[in-house]
Amino acid sequence: MRETLTIALDLMFGHEGGYVNNPKDPGGATKYGITHKTLAAHRGVASVTSAQVRALAKQEATEIYVKSYWTQSGGDLLSIGIDYMAFDYGVNSGPAQAIKSLQRVVGVTVDGIVGGQTIAAVKAYKGDLIGAYAAERLRFMKTLKTWSTFGRGWQKRVMNVETQARQLLQGDVVVADTPTAPAKANPKDQSITEALKKPEAWAAIGGLFSGLGGMASGAGPIQWALAIIMVGAFVTGAYFLIKRMQDQAA
Repeated sequence: MRETLTIALDLMFGHEGGYVNNPKDPGGATKYGITHKTLAAHRGVASVTSAQVRALAKQEATEIYVKSYWTQSGGDLLSIGIDYMAFDYGVNSGPAQAIKSLQRVVGVTVDGIVGGQTIAAVKAYKGDLIGAYAAERLRFMKTLKTWSTFGRGWQKRVMNVETQARQLLQGDVVVADTPTAPAKANPKDQSITEALKKPEAWAAIGGLFSGLGGMASGAGPIQWALAIIMVGAFVTGAYFLIKRMQDQAA
């Protein structure tokens, strides 16, 4: 493990704070940024209670951070500064989403996995990668349905992480933030509007126009019945398509 991991952990605890259970936060009961689902998975159980989340010790939270976030976000592989940014992003939105955003910035295949291609592209990037990565993270956050509720806190966090990443890169003393316990920026919370911007959605929309066309040109009950069935199939298919695209964003 890199020596910077110790600093990254201190900064993470500074961002996440203690126990929260905001009904508007899709993460549910959370402590030190560890959701009840993540804690249950770490312990190998189906679920944990809010009381068990509240009782989570800092030592166990550290173990979860290292195993499920630092490593999966490329903490020991990415360059200093970017490693911390990916780690913080991963805790807030999931490691896969953190890496996907980084891959979009450096222009490689977007698969959410830190491989040789991604590492090489990060090292070869020309320009201010820290600034570009922070901007891409904010762009993603603004697509979420909960941006209007938590956006101000998320924006402050991203700005602080950007500053701290630059300090890490320069070898300066990095100061932790006052805990704010912001909500999780869950990729699954992308709005329907954002989902419909994706090319996959337009194939399904074509089904709707076909159905409406059938209604307009039909001259009898059979044509109308077929058109209604097509529209119904579109509505059902569109629902599951959007849900699948939201899930794939995670």
